[in-house]
Amino acid sequence: MMFSHTRLLAVAALSVCAAAVHAENTSENVSIYGYIGVAIDSASATGGSSSKPRYTRLSDANSRIGFKGFEDLGNGTKAIWQVESSLRDITQGGTNDWGQTATLASRNSFVGLENRDWGRLIAGYNDTAYKTLVGSVSDFGIDVMGNTAADTWGTGPGYYQIFSRGETRLKNSVHYTSPLLGPVQIAASYGVDETRISGSNKTRLDLAVKYSNGPFKLGLGWDHQNDVAGYAGGAYGSPSTAPGKSIDYYKLIAAWQFSTGTLLGGGIEQGKYDAASDSSTMRQTAWTIAISQAVSERFALKASWNELGALHHTTLDQADDFKAHQWMVGASYALSRKTSLFSYYTVIHNGAAQNVNLGFSPVVTSTNASDTVVLADGSSVRVLGIGLGTAF
Repeated sequence: MMFSHTRLLAVAALSVCAAAVHAENTSENVSIYGYIGVAIDSASATGGSSSKPRYTRLSDANSRIGFKGFEDLGNGTKAIWQVESSLRDITQGGTNDWGQTATLASRNSFVGLENRDWGRLIAGYNDTAYKTLVGSVSDFGIDVMGNTAADTWGTGPGYYQIFSRGETRLKNSVHYTSPLLGPVQIAASYGVDETRISGSNKTRLDLAVKYSNGPFKLGLGWDHQNDVAGYAGGAYGSPSTAPGKSIDYYKLIAAWQFSTGTLLGGGIEQGKYDAASDSSTMRQTAWTIAISQAVSERFALKASWNELGALHHTTLDQADDFKAHQWMVGASYALSRKTSLFSYYTVIHNGAAQNVNLGFSPVVTSTNASDTVVLADGSSVRVLGIGLGTAF
């Protein structure tokens, strides 16, 4: 009896150990990550039909949390997954100024396969190749004040910035990224139209290629939006469904990392917008130049100048009324490998029919929908901020 009892205890102990080992092995394949940043800003918007007098605010610096993991399938292949959520706006209890709330999977969330020889294929809700390989979240580093109100690249819910206006996070989409092919890497994204109506199919296709050679990087991107027409932003509002029409963006960017700690980069982007009312096509060119200088191992100074040109062949207002320019100066100081202080000052000047806004935490002069930012056309926007961000 004593022997049986001892054997039972031994079996139980081995079972507990096996369960612990299994849990440990499983936890190695699953991780929690994220970023939390908050800034204190002094912001204003003046010069438009409605204004926002200078005010003090706490702004969320693109805070988010995510869960990701993988399973090794053998032969160099992994099943991969990710669920990422915005914490917008952590300074207001998870609700931002225009009614959006923090919900699960509001950022890049997908499932897919990854192989060291043929690359990565995922499906879900994810940033397009135009954004990940050659855009604001790429490794070019030209968006020198990303994750802050001084960010100058991309689009938001109902508003646009000056550069990389063709990038987005795409619903109902499939994405492929190749492994490094020598100095070259390619990527593609395709989004389906699950709400299509008769005669239209608003699919979206993105292609991108990146060339890297030591300190030099070069990138090309193309974004094609099918069966839509109209200019994105300003007096036009937003594009509309239009069978047979399209919107296209073309982008070229380059960056050079000098041995002195200087990063110098720039880019040019052209948008082509078919008009809904006739056979004309509107065209607009944007460009950016940015510099970041490491003063020490912890401290860096940053600046950028950004221009949005005239909207040629416009059917509203004058071509020059759609111009905008923005300049920015900033700095960062690393308190540790994951935690940094940052500061910035940026100014946007919009033409009479333009409404370019801040990157994160845009200034709102009014709202017309729960998920739409409204900044009066012709506004000049200013923001001075200092903040703290930490990654985990």
